[in-house]
Order: sequence, then structure tokens, then C-alpha cells
Amino acid sequence: MKRLLIATAVAGATLLMTAACGGDDKKTDDKAAASPAAASADASAAPSGSAKPSGSAKPSGSAAAGKGLQFEKIAQLTGDLFTKDELCPVGKWDNNSTGVPSKYRSAVANFKQFDCYKKKGDFMPSRGQQAIFVEFKAANAAKAYAQEEAKLYPVLIVGNTVVVAGTGLPNTDMKAYLEAVQETAGGAGDILAKS
Repeated sequence: MKRLLIATAVAGATLLMTAACGGDDKKTDDKAAASPAAASADASAAPSGSAKPSGSAKPSGSAAAGKGLQFEKIAQLTGDLFTKDELCPVGKWDNNSTGVPSKYRSAVANFKQFDCYKKKGDFMPSRGQQAIFVEFKAANAAKAYAQEEAKLYPVLIVGNTVVVAGTGLPNTDMKAYLEAVQETAGGAGDILAKS
């Protein structure tokens, strides 16, 4: 009888978490869903030592300057880098906006979070929110959010867009990751370190 009660409680909690994490607040981004980079945002690779960004994400000259952060480029860079970490063999971007504190949600134009899974098809991530991409409607909201997140995590802010690097992948150099993300925007923006 005890086992049945425990199993029922676990099943109920799972359903509640599913509703909270994958509920109706998900926004669909048709442009991102249709792009090849977004299609490759589900990434997996064999683990290999320390994960550091390669130079391949560098923009070419002034072509990238002033463009700001583009999710498609960040999605590819993040998936390629993070899945090299043995703690993130499979990664996936999700648009569950509950990853942003409620006081900022009304100011969010676009939200994505990168979660790590032990294997493809797993229901629950083994390491959630290893990267967060948030595009705000206004730069002042982005700045306030970035400053708050920087108290705990390394953060890149470029205009009205913020990328937060998680702390659950000890073999991944998150500062180098944010520098590589910054390069995709032509070097624009500021990296805020944990304070």
C-alpha cells in the first residue's frame, strides 16, 4: 500500500511539473522553427575533455557589427559547445518562459533555455537552464534582468537581449562561451561577471 501511495505521489508531481514546465505559456517561433539552425538546436556529441568554443563562431568583419544577438547563431554555438561536456551529452532548446522571474515576463519578447539530457528522448533534463536567451521589448528591462542574474551567473547583455550562462557544466568555460556569443554580435555588449 505504501509503494502505491509513493508511486501515485511521484506520478502526480510529475504531471504538475509537466504542466508547469510545458504548459500553455509556450510561444511558438515560426521563423526559428523553420530555420536550419533551429532544427539543429537539438544537439548531441560524444564527450571530450574540456569544452571550449572554437573560433568558427567569429563573425566576418563589419558584416556582423551592429546586428545584435541572433538566436540561430547562439543556438548552434551553444549546442556544439555544451554537448562536448560529458555532463551534457544531449542538449535541447526550449521556449518555456517560466525560466524568467515573473516580474520580467510581461517585458519578454522571446525566451529560450538550453537544457541538458543524459540521453535523447529523456523527459526531464539532467541539467536545466545551462544557457538562457532572452530578448526583451525594451533595453531598460534587459539591463535590470541582466544585473539581477549577474549576481549568480555570468551574463552577456547586448541592447535588449540577454544571454545567461549556467553553472552546471564544470568542464565548460562559460566566460569563453559568452565571449564567443559576444563575437557573433560583432563584439557588441557587455559581459557581467558574478558579483
